[in-house]
Amino acid sequence: MPILNSTGFKVERVLPLLVAPVLAFIFWVIYYPAFMNGDSLVQYSQALSGVYDDWHPPLMAITLHYVLCLGGGVGTITLLQTMAGCMGVYLLSTEILIKCNTSQKIFQYFPLILLVFLLSPLSPLSFHLMAFIKDTWVAIGFIWIALLALQMMRVKKEKPGKYKLLYFFLFCFMNAVILTRHNAIVLIPVFFLILYFLAEGTESSNKFKIKHIMPGVYLVVVYFILSSQLNSAFKVTQTHPENQVFATESLGVLVNDSGKKKDLPYMASHLTPIYRKAYIPGNVAPIMWWGPIKAVDSTFNRDNNEFLQQYYNLLEHAPFSVLRVKWDGFIMMVEPTSDNSWFHEELDENKYGLVQNGKFKNIRNGMINAIITIYKNKIIRYCFGEHGTWIVVNAIIFLILVIRKRKGNAILISILLLPAGYYFSYLLASTGSDFRFMYPATLLVQVIAFSLALVFIKRRINKPKVQPTDTGNSI
Repeated sequence: MPILNSTGFKVERVLPLLVAPVLAFIFWVIYYPAFMNGDSLVQYSQALSGVYDDWHPPLMAITLHYVLCLGGGVGTITLLQTMAGCMGVYLLSTEILIKCNTSQKIFQYFPLILLVFLLSPLSPLSFHLMAFIKDTWVAIGFIWIALLALQMMRVKKEKPGKYKLLYFFLFCFMNAVILTRHNAIVLIPVFFLILYFLAEGTESSNKFKIKHIMPGVYLVVVYFILSSQLNSAFKVTQTHPENQVFATESLGVLVNDSGKKKDLPYMASHLTPIYRKAYIPGNVAPIMWWGPIKAVDSTFNRDNNEFLQQYYNLLEHAPFSVLRVKWDGFIMMVEPTSDNSWFHEELDENKYGLVQNGKFKNIRNGMINAIITIYKNKIIRYCFGEHGTWIVVNAIIFLILVIRKRKGNAILISILLLPAGYYFSYLLASTGSDFRFMYPATLLVQVIAFSLALVFIKRRINKPKVQPTDTGNSI
């Protein structure tokens, strides 16, 4: 059901779409210019100086640098974030309803209702959209990748010109996601699959065609060219952030089995007396200089070649010991805890003069206090503060679609692999249990799940006496 159709302008169809950016602007004004933690301020510092490293992928800092050069600021980027996020959630839900042939007037406002719900204190979406942080860019990227893929599948035959334009934007969002977070590299196979089904078109075939993998090949080529050019043109310093993960996992192995000290003599020689107490599964703080409780002494060097070789040997000869540590860290990320906040609730004190809008301080604090209070409710926390819940939901929807084997579901099935792959990336490497890390995947699952739930409820209420023939568009 298009917003504009051949009969002319339809106010009732355009109105919900206009409300979404208005809501985004309201939250932007209240939270202006941004919520920023230590990582955000490091990126802001790099944007000011024009000196970059890859501890945080430099794309965000480089983008902010040019925004600053043009007279904008971090508030300019968060305005674009909130607009893109709110519009993306609304349009993705709309696209899912279109795909499911849900055209009744009573349901045309559902995407807006869903957006308002996710912006309410029952969900941390508004705070994440206003955070200048890598996870926010990934979350927005996921929403738009899903939206563009579904829309492209719908318009491919009827509007080839629009299809090509959407393809360009899809490539942009896919590359932006990979360039924004190190662990997003694991999503390349999923992007391959999405692009394969888009090349295949609406009529899925059981026969594999080599030519349909070429868009995925082009994506990888473009990514490596962009990555290489960014690092070269902006003289990005290589910091090897992966070594912090190796050190954390090595510490976990020693905590679980002190007999492994013979396999990790370098780290064993630098352990503090309280290393067992200091250790936090999947958290790099105990081996970092800024950690509150140190598991290693100040002379430990996570970039030491001897240590790295010992870790690689451990990975080769005792993989299950490392896997156990990885699993412990992963579980810490999916379990809800009352002391693990939904979001970063302030703009940290800084030397750059960045402060949030004082005019709306009381409103902002009221909203923060409301959501913190709501988060303490166990039911709300398990529903919206635990990634594990949405990992299960994602798996259930995926299995239902695969088992039903309905035509036209291939692209949605491949989209559901996006959050699954992103969740899985933290089994490979975890640096902490912050809720924000997995939130991009959880947000995408929430939008898809709530939209499909509406379709299911509508069909149960209006179930026809004679089942319609499968057209390939229904789920």
